[in-house]
Amino acid sequence: MANKLLAYLISTLLIGINGFAQQGDVHLHNGNKAYASKDYKSAAEEYQKALNDKSAAVQGKFNLGDAYYKQGQYDQAIDAYKQALSITKDKALMAHAYHNIGNSFLQQRKFEESVKAYENALYNNCKDEDTRYNLAYAEEMLKQKQQKQQQQQKQNKQNQDKKDQQKQKQDQNKDNKDKDKQQQQQDKQMSKQDAQRMLDALNNDEKNLQDKLQKKKAVGQKQIEKNW
Repeated sequence: MANKLLAYLISTLLIGINGFAQQGDVHLHNGNKAYASKDYKSAAEEYQKALNDKSAAVQGKFNLGDAYYKQGQYDQAIDAYKQALSITKDKALMAHAYHNIGNSFLQQRKFEESVKAYENALYNNCKDEDTRYNLAYAEEMLKQKQQKQQQQQKQNKQNQDKKDQQKQKQDQNKDNKDKDKQQQQQDKQMSKQDAQRMLDALNNDEKNLQDKLQKKKAVGQKQIEKNW
């Protein structure tokens, strides 16, 4: 998916810069030479200089975008292409600019934005098969990305449900342990109370027995005294 700009712009620029009538054309020419030599940094510098000449502004911004693209500076490339779009009504140039914007987004794996850019490119040139191919590719990648996101969301939900169930089980176990502990404390407390009641009962029985013995003894003494 090579960028479409060089073949388009060099052919138009070479026609427009014969005689080097404008200083901007000189920089465009120098930029194209550096670009052809794969010296994209120098090409970008020449295209920047060409922007000072209004007559070369559109071509300069467009070429600058491609020089950034070749350096992997995709955000800067997109910005340059958009600036070119803002100052031209040439549908062919607009189609190429949107195509290259789509390529830049595609490199960043921003498939939704890439699809929209390719659609805009086809709106300006519906016969461009390269753009149509790239659009189909971007749509397929977007579909795969969305499916992967849905699967990931489903997996995340399953994991969260599992964590919630585990937590619920842990909470239930904790509640059961707390209840068991409370029951044990109650049973222990009741055991103490039962033991105290039994002890009290035994003490009462012992006291009653002693009282009865005392009474019997007293009665026996009285009887003996009476017989005497």
